Amino acid sequence: MAQEILALFNEAVRLERNGEWDRAESQYKVLLEKNPDYHLALQNLGVIYAKQGKHAEAIPLFSKAYKLHANVKNCYNLAVSLYKHNETEKAISFLKQTLSFEKKFISAHLLLAQAYQKLGNDEKTEVYLNNVIKIEPNHKSALGGLAMFYYERNRFPESLKMIERYLILYPGNAQLKIIQSEILAKQGNYKASANLLTAMVKEDVGFTHFNETLQSSWQEEDAIAKESLERIQSKAKKKLKEFKTKLELSKENPDEFSPPDPQEALDLSLLYLFNGNPEKAMQYLVFAQKMKEKSDSDGTS
Repeated sequence: MAQEILALFNEAVRLERNGEWDRAESQYKVLLEKNPDYHLALQNLGVIYAKQGKHAEAIPLFSKAYKLHANVKNCYNLAVSLYKHNETEKAISFLKQTLSFEKKFISAHLLLAQAYQKLGNDEKTEVYLNNVIKIEPNHKSALGGLAMFYYERNRFPESLKMIERYLILYPGNAQLKIIQSEILAKQGNYKASANLLTAMVKEDVGFTHFNETLQSSWQEEDAIAKESLERIQSKAKKKLKEFKTKLELSKENPDEFSPPDPQEALDLSLLYLFNGNPEKAMQYLVFAQKMKEKSDSDGTS
């Protein structure tokens, strides 16, 4: 019996490695009918389901495998499927158990940050992203995640610091360059912001194809940064639509239209950046700078 079980398992593993998931699944099921407590088969079948997004089917398999053999792999697999199945609180519990097995397990820290962000717990989101940086100072996903975490909370100096670290190590990310430019402008450094935008327009192919580069620049583990950028882009589209409506109405009633102030002009610059229109973005950035200079001049006269 033991030899038969081992033969079934080895064949299932071979099929799985060859990408023959349907046949591997059938083989694991045959094995589990003969030995329901074979934890490696439970684990591997769970992985097959998880890879196909069938987390409802994977969870009971991972759960049983973990009960039979409590280790970091079974615990983390269960946590991931629970998270993907929107059982966030349970996922957090098993992620913390994962860290009790392996304190410096970076993937668990990253997923805890995602889970807490999903629950709106800013403090713990930041803690777990910083945990990753402590373990691996140049970790790409954590640097990008923290850059966007700080940006969305108007913590611009901290965001800029993370973006600069990220771009030195991993140059070429158009979305973070856009955020970098906007922060520089918000801090009053219009010249550096304009220079950065000018260089991007000339050199960065992905700059005017935001949607495509949003998908290609970020991996699954970059979820925090990617979700932040998607939220910003969604808001940008809505605000830009409102502004265009306002402009159309101004043609009918020009006396009721007031031009944007420096902050609104900056916001419009970013909106156009995120919608792939660098020329308009530059126009509003220059306008914001002139308005700011006029305001400063009026204030000192």
